[in-house]
Amino acid sequence: MKAAAFALVLIFLFLSGCISVEKKEGDITMVFEQIDFKTSDGFVIKGNLFRGGEEAVLLLHMLNSNKESYTNFAEKLNKAGFTVLAIDFRGHGESLQQKTFRKNWNDFKPSEFNEMILDAEGANDFLTAEGFKLKKVVGASIGANVALNYSADNSAIEKVVLLSPGLDYRGVTTEDAAMKTNAMVLIVASEEDSYSFGSSGKLETEIANSEFKKLRNTGHGTAMLVNTQIDSELVEWLKG
Repeated sequence: MKAAAFALVLIFLFLSGCISVEKKEGDITMVFEQIDFKTSDGFVIKGNLFRGGEEAVLLLHMLNSNKESYTNFAEKLNKAGFTVLAIDFRGHGESLQQKTFRKNWNDFKPSEFNEMILDAEGANDFLTAEGFKLKKVVGASIGANVALNYSADNSAIEKVVLLSPGLDYRGVTTEDAAMKTNAMVLIVASEEDSYSFGSSGKLETEIANSEFKKLRNTGHGTAMLVNTQIDSELVEWLKG
């Protein structure tokens, strides 16, 4: 009976377009679903979905990175009760198909980088259809810029974490969004990462409800989540 039930689960996941994955990291076994959705302009976006409570967190990665850069952090958020969706931005990882064209970020123009916000919008639509409420967004580097811009356009976003944001990454700027967003914003940057650190100080003065957590010698973007306690601190801040 157990084998038959397991087979039925696999069939259901296959037919629903979701694949359940178990991944071993040391002593921790992580379970998530590989999902996809289509954006309003026809990109097929791939993601890892960690199902949890009704409230969801969206994770947006750095340039030339992918959703796997957040896997351990996603697991911590999930264990804290959140549903978590980490996506591959258009032109990154497995998100390379737009209609009949295959596209890579190396060939993007600034306008195409700005269209990454459509990936966040599509993620919100997907989560809503699954019965979850997107309230919080975490972004790293260019993903931080997209996260801030998305929060400025979506009043439902309550909290945003910006890991190594910039005033301008590949044409994705932040100062207009900084003055528009109503979300609580936690900015994290490392002192030796001079461009991001300087940009973060500027954004702190422009975002009405913001806090700047200053680190040292911890790298750029999601690298700051490795071998530090900042990941646990971010989980607590997002829960608070």
